[in-house]
Amino acid sequence: MNLPRARHPNLRLRTAWPAPHAVVVTVRGELDSATAGDLAALLSDRLWARPEQLAVDLSEVDFLGVAGIRALLHAALQAGPGGTSFLVVTGSNPVVRRALRVTGADQRLALADRRPAPAPA
Repeated sequence: MNLPRARHPNLRLRTAWPAPHAVVVTVRGELDSATAGDLAALLSDRLWARPEQLAVDLSEVDFLGVAGIRALLHAALQAGPGGTSFLVVTGSNPVVRRALRVTGADQRLALADRRPAPAPA
């Protein structure tokens, strides 16, 4: 499932439900102060459905700014009370890994190199 066209041409967001209880949001492009609101709105919407797992795949992100990291941290806080496991997939993307490391977000977010297989329902 894709969102209606993003307001910003430098950001593409895609949602997939590999299992009824698991959501994967794939982010491609630049995640900065101009685009982070789009991601935040999408994550909030997906968390409203209370999935057991929500993974955000940043492996194709070209730039990750503080506003994007703030959106991820906020979504992680939203996920906890609803019982949703929140995971950020970095792949081997050095841009994403460095941004998360220098801001300390790597200590507050669950990170993985690749997407997890959805747990059985």
